[in-house]
Amino acid sequence: MIQISDLNFSWPGQSKPTLIIDELNIEKGEKLFLHGPSGSGKSTLLSLLAGIQTAQKGSISILNENLAKLNDAKRDKFRADHIGTIFQNFNLLPYLSPLENVMLGCNFSRRRQANLKTQGICARKKACILLEELGLDTSCQNRAVSELSIGQQQRVAAARAFIGQPELIIADEPTSALDADNRDIFINQLFEQAEHYQATIIFVSHDKSLSSLFDRQVSLNGINGASL
Repeated sequence: MIQISDLNFSWPGQSKPTLIIDELNIEKGEKLFLHGPSGSGKSTLLSLLAGIQTAQKGSISILNENLAKLNDAKRDKFRADHIGTIFQNFNLLPYLSPLENVMLGCNFSRRRQANLKTQGICARKKACILLEELGLDTSCQNRAVSELSIGQQQRVAAARAFIGQPELIIADEPTSALDADNRDIFINQLFEQAEHYQATIIFVSHDKSLSSLFDRQVSLNGINGASL
């Protein structure tokens, strides 16, 4: 799914690199737990995987596509087609309903729309199904997102990431605002969706107690030569 080799990234004006990663491979369908303290470069690595930033040296290939060889527009399209993201602050539009927020996941991707068409289902119906599978019942699906609890908003963000079957899900500290019980419930629901859609998950957190739930854990400090 993902191959990183000889990666070197520096932010403008910095005297030393933020990331130096010789090699990191992530398999299709793998559930990877990536951890590291604040400032270790987790968010930087995610922005590189999403094609928002590009490295000065080395390569990141996702689905055998070298992101560095794509121009900005093609990287944007690749991200919309193949990557679903669950942000730490969810990035939901407060004036839209949960259903409308989830459907946004397909608005910028013809490929995701085509995947739904192949299933014989419209975006609204699929959004409804995803929300129900993630534990948000129909009574909440047409309310304003701003009226939902943190846990409910989190489920909306997850449904938006999964709609249209992107192959890669990036979850950036998605459970930081939840208590332990709701955190574990959410992670189990996330895994169920990933298994159903054969998606790869990169789950980023500073909470190492979650690592045992995943197929593999990677310490960013352990693989980042810039931290040595």
